[in-house]
Formats: sequence, structure tokens, C-alpha cells
Amino acid sequence: MKCTRRTFIFLPAPAALAFVALGPASLARAQATPAAPSPEATPTTWDEVLQAGLDRGLPSVALRVEQGDQVLFEDAAGFASTENQTPATKTDQYRIASATKTFTSVLSLQQVDEGVLTLEDTVSHWLDDPVVAKIPYVDEITVRQLLNHTSGVYDWFDDNSPFWQDAYFGEGADWTKVWTSQELLAYLDGDKQAPYFAPGKGVHYSNAGYYLLGMILEQATGKSYAEMLHAGITKPLGLTDTIYGATEPIPADVADAYHVIQGAPVNVSTINLSAYGSAAAIISTTQDLSRFIDALLGGDLMKPATLDEMLTFGPSDHAGYDAGLGIVQWTTPGGKLTGHSGDGPGCSARMYRLDEADLTIVMLANLGGDEEPVDATYFDAIQMAVASAAPGS
Repeated sequence: MKCTRRTFIFLPAPAALAFVALGPASLARAQATPAAPSPEATPTTWDEVLQAGLDRGLPSVALRVEQGDQVLFEDAAGFASTENQTPATKTDQYRIASATKTFTSVLSLQQVDEGVLTLEDTVSHWLDDPVVAKIPYVDEITVRQLLNHTSGVYDWFDDNSPFWQDAYFGEGADWTKVWTSQELLAYLDGDKQAPYFAPGKGVHYSNAGYYLLGMILEQATGKSYAEMLHAGITKPLGLTDTIYGATEPIPADVADAYHVIQGAPVNVSTINLSAYGSAAAIISTTQDLSRFIDALLGGDLMKPATLDEMLTFGPSDHAGYDAGLGIVQWTTPGGKLTGHSGDGPGCSARMYRLDEADLTIVMLANLGGDEEPVDATYFDAIQMAVASAAPGS
């Protein structure tokens, strides 16, 4: 069996978001768009939104919607563990996959503010390990290029990477294995795998590039990623339920992770997050993610000029959105959605703000491998949020 990035792991943002709109007429146009699937009856209450997610096959779904300082909705439905029939709650922690990248970008830019890093520092400036030296162009690739996916660094989660068989589906593969940086970076060896392109000559989403950022951060500061995460983000913002699953103990009551493999959901909770690292290993809640994206876009986590750098958007390698530094933006008929998504082993995350309506909409689910039900449910949530936030609603 061959399992690939397309069927098993990261997609940076949902295609359905491209059709989100504001206002009744725009919403009607959005509903008519085939690329934004919805259940037979469009949900008209928040409970119906959650139930629609369950009807589409999500084991559980947690949703938090805010307008300004007001929480419009916060709840969860389904089972955090289907085997144990453990009901999901609004405070449950979920794996957030690539939404981790926004955290890693913030930590990197905070070090820019501190004068520890510059965006033009090269990989080789900070990492002189022999296994790093075998990665093509490490003396040219910059921190900025790692952040905006223009580095060309090959990704061990690429469809054709041997990592899939080694880690998950080959003979003797051990899902609980703790992967070392030496083992992972060996997949980037230029003698074995060419880069996607020379630095700055294209755009290609690379989880490995964000893994390298975590290594650079640790080398530059002398601190672990988890220490930086808590000192720079979680403690200042009071995010009490956000942890770094690559190195910190994962609580027993974190929502189980289910992944669609050969058409059926499989419990993949035993997969060790060490291979995902600073690209995709954070665990969090809808409340913590809402606070995080609000604080970030509100200017609370870095200097204004640095935030402007982060929010300078350019082309991505996926139709429908532009990429900044660890953050993406969808231009929709109703405004700009800004944030990040994550689709990983047994998990999905959607973390966005719709500034024009002052809405923050965060959704977490414990299903991976099939983004369609996740995107459709999130699309429903946005429609409900817009309707609830409208004057006279």
C-alpha cells in the first residue's frame, strides 16, 4: 500500500474557503458553488452545523466563533474516542497539524525583533551539522524563504518520498518511533533527492523547511522549541491547553486521532509527532487558537513592522490563496480570511479571521485523510457566523 501526502497529511488550507461571502446575496452565490459542498439541508442553527459534520463522517468536531469580544458559539459534538464512546467537549485538546506553522513563524519573528535572527540569515549560518550540509543550497536558503515556502527544500512528506514506507506502511514500520533530526534530514540529502528548485525560484509547500526553522530557533536561542513556545506565546496569552506534542507528554484525554485509510477511519493516535516537529506537532483547543490568532493579528506578539513583514502576501503553490510568512490569506467575495489550516494524521484544524465582519472562526476535528467533510462543515460554520453577526440577527 502506498500512502502519500495527498491522502495522509498536510493540505495548508481548505478550497471551500475561496467561496465564503458576506450578505444574503453573496451567501446565495457561495451556496451555489459546487466546490463548496454542503449537506442536503443547509444548517440554520449551530447545533445543526455540528451535526452536519458528524453526518459527513467526522468522529467529533469542536467549534468556537467570536465577534470582537463576544463568543457567538462554543461547543463540540461527537466522540473524542469512538472506541470508548467518550463524548467530545468544547475544552478538548486536538492535534492541529500545520496550523503549528503560524506558531513557528511567530517564534521566528520574535527572534528577529530581539535581534537574534534576521530574515536574511542562511540555514548554514546557524546549522553546521554535516547532515545539514548535504541539503542543496543551505548556504543560500534564508529564514524568509523557509517561512514563505520559496526555499525549494525537499519535503520528506512528499508523495514520492520513501519516508512513507519507512515510517508508516513498510515492513517493520513503527508508528511510535521517535525520529531524530539526523534521520529526518537524511531524506533531504542532495545525493538522494534533488530540491524542488533553487532558492527563490519558485514556491513549494515544505514541512521540512519548517522543521529546519525549529532547529535554527533552538540553535540561535539555546532553548528548546517548547520553552520558546511557552515563553513567547502560551504564557503571555494565557493559553493553558497548548503544548508541543513532539517533545512534551501528550495528555491521555487528548482527542483520539482517526485517519481514513483505504476508505475507513483508523485510529492513528499512536503516531509519534517527532517527525512533524515545528511544522505540525502542536496540540491545542479552539479557545486557545482563537486567542492566539486574535492576539497575532491584533499586533500583540511582535513589532508592527515585523507583523507587516509577516502579512506581506505573495503567490502560493495552491490556487485560491496567497502566502505570507507562516500565514495564508484567502480573498473571498465577502472579504479576506487570514490564518492557517492543518490536515495531518487523524486531525484537521481551521483557524481564520474574517476581518470585515470582525469574526474569528476556529474548528478542530479528529479526522484526517479526507478534507472534504472538514471543509464543508467549516464552510457551514462561516455561513452561520456571518448570518449571526449580521445586523438584526
